[in-house]
Amino acid sequence: MPRAERVTRPARTDEFEIVTADKGVDEEWDKWANQEPNALAAAYDQLATKPTALSSRQKRLEGRTVGTGTYEGKTYDRWQYEATSGGRIFYFVDDPTEGGRKKVERKGRGPKPRKRVIIEAVHPGHPNETERKRG
Repeated sequence: MPRAERVTRPARTDEFEIVTADKGVDEEWDKWANQEPNALAAAYDQLATKPTALSSRQKRLEGRTVGTGTYEGKTYDRWQYEATSGGRIFYFVDDPTEGGRKKVERKGRGPKPRKRVIIEAVHPGHPNETERKRG
């Protein structure tokens, strides 16, 4: 009998595609998802539908060093999602439609560019670089 393979949930056309910045982030995501499946499933659903919503769990990071980041030569605002009490997901939002306000230009007959959430890093424990300096 052949071994069953896991099926990846396809993204709806109005959802953001969730991708990882590199293989290391992909491996860390899988490892953390095995430890905290409910928390990571909730995070995935939120990031796929509302990656720029502001809440007690989700915010845009500020500051010169952590407020922005670069992926594939493009600079993005850096966002953080608090998946567990100590765990964080850092990500960029790549939305060619700018929230649906602009018609996507596409070259030729190819597919429309997808809206993406690029997971830059996952930290099952609270990362020190986002701590505010006091004093």
